[in-house]
Amino acid sequence: MTHKQKQAQICPLCLGQNSCAVTLGKELEACWCNHTSFPAKEAVKGDALEPKACICQSCVAKLKEEAELGLKRLD
Repeated sequence: MTHKQKQAQICPLCLGQNSCAVTLGKELEACWCNHTSFPAKEAVKGDALEPKACICQSCVAKLKEEAELGLKRLD
């Protein structure tokens, strides 16, 4: 596995595993992201918007909660 492939498996927000099915060699339809909704891009700050890696389920849940509460990320 190349460094780029390993990096694609890391969530850019929390640096944990993102569990992306595609980076694990599975079909896109098998990925958890096909079964959830995402907050608006504005909820994510900075480098995380770069298409380097997917964010993880935990970070998606936190971003959705912050958006629902009207909170703005400062980090």
